[in-house]
Amino acid sequence: MSTEDILIRLFLIVDPAMPDVKKRPDARLYPSEVITIGLMFALKGGKYRPFYRWLAANLGTWFPRLPEQSRLLRLLRDYSHYTERFLKDPSFFTVIDTFGIELIHPRREGRSHNQLGKKGLSNGRWIVGIKVAWLVNDTGEVVDWNWDTANEPDNLFRETATRYDGITITLSDLGFRKQGAPQQNLKFCDKGTWNERYQVESDFSFVEGVCHSKKLYHREEQHLEARLGYLAALINVLLIITGGVFSFTEFVL
Repeated sequence: MSTEDILIRLFLIVDPAMPDVKKRPDARLYPSEVITIGLMFALKGGKYRPFYRWLAANLGTWFPRLPEQSRLLRLLRDYSHYTERFLKDPSFFTVIDTFGIELIHPRREGRSHNQLGKKGLSNGRWIVGIKVAWLVNDTGEVVDWNWDTANEPDNLFRETATRYDGITITLSDLGFRKQGAPQQNLKFCDKGTWNERYQVESDFSFVEGVCHSKKLYHREEQHLEARLGYLAALINVLLIITGGVFSFTEFVL
């Protein structure tokens, strides 16, 4: 699928979901265009500056009034809360798990007073970064998400699942247990049981392999949170395009 086709398909899902969000008189882009660019950024992966050059060179004719580089970055941050519109409803069974994202190399830890991430284990290796928790339904759509620094335990994200107590039963690994805390709607699963939990691993595999988001380069919390919001929305929008089929081989930029 060509880059233009991917852009059009994303926009055709985003624009109808934002009929009440009006364009400012002095704005160069409609809000739905900003969200579409944010989804393209999440899909393309990598650093923002190379993405902006790629966007201007390959899709400049589709955005003839594209704002300058820093202005567009602020727009992506300011409009990122609209990605919540693309989160989906929980199913009877949902799955929660965490995904480590590296922000800086461990050797650079502590060099900056404004360091955003912290050192923690992810997939058996040390990273300095963050940990993202996704709650997904039985088709792999993201229902809710949260993030914190990589040194925090998985059970810190229990509330992401327990806020849906009475609505869904959430499958999780044993890392979400917390001494003295009620189990509520969480079902703790031993390793090798309840293979339905692999649905969230498919999501994380896409985020790492296609979106190249195992490492991010943001240094400001607001921009990082915006990027995570676009990633979660991207999964759901692509599943709408494919009719719920988890096959994104055509959506590679």
